[in-house]
Amino acid sequence: MTSNREEIYDLAVSFAGEHREYVERTVRSCERLGLRVFYDRDMNNGWWGKSFIREQREVYSSRTRFFVPFISTEYLAKPIPMDEFSAAMMTAVKQGDGYVLPVLMDDVQVPPDLLHPHIHYLRAKDYSPELLAKQMHARVRQAENVGQQAREVGEVVHEALNRRLPKVVPGDFSKYEELQIVFDYFASQFQTVAPLLRPRGFICTVNRTQERISIRIEKRSEIVYSLDIYKGGSMGDDKLTFGLDHHRSFATGINGWTEPYFDVEADIPKLKMMDLSVLGSFGGSEREFTKEELFDALWERIVDRLEQR
Repeated sequence: MTSNREEIYDLAVSFAGEHREYVERTVRSCERLGLRVFYDRDMNNGWWGKSFIREQREVYSSRTRFFVPFISTEYLAKPIPMDEFSAAMMTAVKQGDGYVLPVLMDDVQVPPDLLHPHIHYLRAKDYSPELLAKQMHARVRQAENVGQQAREVGEVVHEALNRRLPKVVPGDFSKYEELQIVFDYFASQFQTVAPLLRPRGFICTVNRTQERISIRIEKRSEIVYSLDIYKGGSMGDDKLTFGLDHHRSFATGINGWTEPYFDVEADIPKLKMMDLSVLGSFGGSEREFTKEELFDALWERIVDRLEQR
């Protein structure tokens, strides 16, 4: 494919293959009105039903006055986050970049936090391809009249991917959902590593209920380590609590607890851990972990204890 660096387009379109018929009719109508449109099928190298950017990054060197994503349920499902270009364009839509003219297909429900309140968009169900082409023609001519220059596609991608965004807790983050995820993860990981101890002379059993994970490690029928992880408890139902040696009738104390939270700097869920002794601290110390890091720390402590037997 030859470079498109000298090409200037009025429009560049992106869409899911399921809507090719509508998009192609729109493209041809735009061309009949004298617009130059970057359209994958015209590039003559087999981009059937695919996002042209995903297939040919050379198009980044093209310049166009407007990028037109035909946003559908399929479009949202396929390119994001797999395709950095489409993700960047959707970021531009969210930020209200006037370079992007979104067309909403069918009755697609775009997340309310995705469309900038000042973004201008059209719904395909309100326009035939021919009428939509007339709208685009008017927008392009308006841009020409006010001196709006064509922009290089790659420049817009770079800006969208690197623009600073607010660091906030996601609206769908739930402490209780994350607590269940962590609880399930710990149960699964302990069940996975338990058989590894048998060749070393230790028998590890892991019993799980809806509210409790019980780990018991024996050597020659003697319990040499026990740990119970409770969902909820006296520290609050949004925490996991840890108890050592609860196999003994007199041992009921808490040796630590952990609480999920969302780390906005790292952009991931994490755990705040108050360690009273379950990880080896005495007197209490607060630490932060991912669930993977906390499991590793628990396992390292267990191995240390077993090596002392």
